[in-house]
Amino acid sequence: MSDNFDNRVKAAVAHLRPAGFALHWLRARDKAPVLKEWSEKPVLSVDALLASHQPRYNLGVRLGKPSQLGCGGYLHVLDLDIRLPDLAEEAWDAFETLFPDVDPDDFPMVQSGSGGESRHLYFVSPRPFYSRKLAVSEGKHKRFDKRQGRDVWSYDWEIELFGTGKQVVVPPSIHPISREPYVWLNEPDFDSFEPIPSIPGAIIDALKIAETSTYEFETREPLSFKSGQMERELDALPIDRLDDYHDWVTLGQALHHQFGGSERGFELWLEHSRRSDKFDGDMRAMKRKWRGFGKNRRKPVTMATIRAWFQEARLEQYVSDFEDLDDFQEGDKAPETPGKPASKGDFRESDDGFDDLDEPADDFDDLVTAAPTRAKAEDDDDLSAFDLTEEETAAQEKRKATLAWMSLLATTKDGDGFATNLHNVELIVRNDDRLVGLPALNEFTQETVQRSAPGAKPKKRENAAKPTRQLGGRIWEVEDPLNGSIWSSARDYAIRSILEAPQTQGGYGIKVTDRDLKAATVLAAWDNSFHPVREYLSGLEWDGEARVDTLFIDYLGVEDNAYTRSVARLLMVAGVARVYEPGCKWDYAVILEGAQGKGKSTFIRYLGKHWFSELEGDFHNGKELVEKMQGSWLLEMPELSGFNRADVRSIKAFISRQVDKVRLAYEARAMEFPRQCVLIGSTNDREYLKDDTGGRRFLPIECNVDAIDNRRLKRNVDQLWAEAYAIYTAMRAEETDGDLPLYLTDELAAAEAARLQEMRRVESADDALVGKIAAWLDRPIATGGFDDEDEGGIRNVTCLIELWEGMGNDARSYEQTKAQAFGRAMARVPGWRSTGKSHNFPAPYGRQRYYERIGSPGRLQPIGKPET
Repeated sequence: MSDNFDNRVKAAVAHLRPAGFALHWLRARDKAPVLKEWSEKPVLSVDALLASHQPRYNLGVRLGKPSQLGCGGYLHVLDLDIRLPDLAEEAWDAFETLFPDVDPDDFPMVQSGSGGESRHLYFVSPRPFYSRKLAVSEGKHKRFDKRQGRDVWSYDWEIELFGTGKQVVVPPSIHPISREPYVWLNEPDFDSFEPIPSIPGAIIDALKIAETSTYEFETREPLSFKSGQMERELDALPIDRLDDYHDWVTLGQALHHQFGGSERGFELWLEHSRRSDKFDGDMRAMKRKWRGFGKNRRKPVTMATIRAWFQEARLEQYVSDFEDLDDFQEGDKAPETPGKPASKGDFRESDDGFDDLDEPADDFDDLVTAAPTRAKAEDDDDLSAFDLTEEETAAQEKRKATLAWMSLLATTKDGDGFATNLHNVELIVRNDDRLVGLPALNEFTQETVQRSAPGAKPKKRENAAKPTRQLGGRIWEVEDPLNGSIWSSARDYAIRSILEAPQTQGGYGIKVTDRDLKAATVLAAWDNSFHPVREYLSGLEWDGEARVDTLFIDYLGVEDNAYTRSVARLLMVAGVARVYEPGCKWDYAVILEGAQGKGKSTFIRYLGKHWFSELEGDFHNGKELVEKMQGSWLLEMPELSGFNRADVRSIKAFISRQVDKVRLAYEARAMEFPRQCVLIGSTNDREYLKDDTGGRRFLPIECNVDAIDNRRLKRNVDQLWAEAYAIYTAMRAEETDGDLPLYLTDELAAAEAARLQEMRRVESADDALVGKIAAWLDRPIATGGFDDEDEGGIRNVTCLIELWEGMGNDARSYEQTKAQAFGRAMARVPGWRSTGKSHNFPAPYGRQRYYERIGSPGRLQPIGKPET
């Protein structure tokens, strides 16, 4: 057999090579040339070919320039690669469009060993051409590519000009897959005048290269299914999906994509089309539409859409199960599998075929943003047949809402239950009748809380076989409806019992992790947030009587002046602003002064309503203070007189801070906490500011009454905050951007504040030193100073060591701490400033940094120029 084949191949060599065919050997039973870089090799003679032959070699011909025939022309091939035999007529029509004056029957023609409709047409051209693709089909399908070793999307047919750089298999070579020979359907007759017809070069020049592109459906991989899973899901599709023309086409598109346009996909489409009484059996029309799916260049429809249909049907059944399973008793018939009764009629195809379809249905990934809906005219007709009661209408709407959110639940891979993941747990916590609205976020405290009572899952009948799990007991009693009760672990445990309970008891039958349960609760709470202080303020109605400006005058007995009125207004408006604009600029703390027992702390507590607390702790520990500030609107600072200078500086920095950034004990990351509170201090002393750098952060208010009328305050505090809220909204309406001017703008008030702050400053050793240095600097010079000309004059320059000795101190005891004390004092001496420069003073001082009297140049020039 092999010898017979080899003899026929050698005969072809002896027949074709003398005619000018540039023949070469192909691998046995293959299309690949034996030689590497074959296109660069010289063309072998008949003898050389026969000498290099090996058993079962296939034969190929190099086209274009290497194959110059005896007539002077060059051999080319028109390759009609018709991969789908049903589309052969379409491909030949395209060939006729390209070559209207060419009769294919006049040309030598080869049929592929694959036995299909593909053809090679041999022709001669007066000059060699390179290969080019001339036409492709509109549709594509998947086929196995041996060279790539995988399925690839290919055009249904292609027409290509093969020329220089290309080679084709020549009969009687054997096809590598079918093992059948390539056959001459019309063999060239080299005894005739024109054994191979020619096509003019002008016609070839006029041929354009076909446009090719990657369709969007090529980039979408088919879905993965377990064995038998796709068939089960297709079997479960409701009949009305197959009765609907658009859905029927969508199913075909999805199967076409899944199977790459293969016959297996068509058979499945046909199988399920027959389930509908509307199927008319027109196989030819179905086949035509099937091929048309490969032409779709829009967003592809995949089996994900069909999976969504299946899940919609199954979840609709789940809703029914949830309504029925808790009523299920022995002897009852179990709920049936998802499905709907079929409607009758005929398929009606639109005149324009595929192009009249709407955009393909969205894939399953899109279900997370919208619940699936299907409105049908038949449903509307059914509903209009009778009137529903209000109770029935409400029940129907409730069922639709339940189906809408349950259709978003992910299921296990085998489709027998709900998946265990955060997505599902969050959906259930957000939507289950017993849980909806239960977790809430208190924006003021930044805590998850419970503010309302749990809901209940209704039962359809009282004598149900098994109880439906509900939420109840003391753990669900809300003790603080204003702020909400802190969410507890016990609440998590109760919700877990709902999630993990079987469906027959109103549960979901899923086991959840602590992480997912906590995350779902927090996420649901963030969408159910509230701010108790804002609710309080916005719910007040001001009666129009002015009270805010005279707050301290009316209750603390302070003097009626611009300062006390301004501070009262600023405090109250800042309290409102900090709630509505957390972190807004407010750099002050009002300090209530007066003897113990006047009721200052009670005054602050009543003013803070339900959100008052005392701020105690280490002002150097930001984390501790933030934890104590949470949930507090008005904070009472501790007695200031008990702090040292370093503490007071920390307190001042704390007061001016707008945002605290710390990592709380229960958080994995640091967070920012914009301030929502205002600070009020109280003290029994008159002097309590120990920081030499000033006390502008503190606004002193002296209580001049024996006892504050806090009962009266308690009666009027709502109207005070109502007025403050009105003032704030008016200010914000006028100042739409930026920070509100929450500072003393009145000059008299600012001057009074400075006077009071200085009076409250505790006198220190540095204060005494400042006075002594100032007096010494103002004395007439008793000795020469810089030179004798200064005798009796006023000193205009000095240095710290000179001051030290001028105070009667021994230069040998001068040390760093003394230098720092004198430096702090000089910074506060009126009329003097540090130059920041050094100068050579007379012995024994030498080179020192010096200070100068403001406005007097000093006489340093005779001693030497100062240096920076």
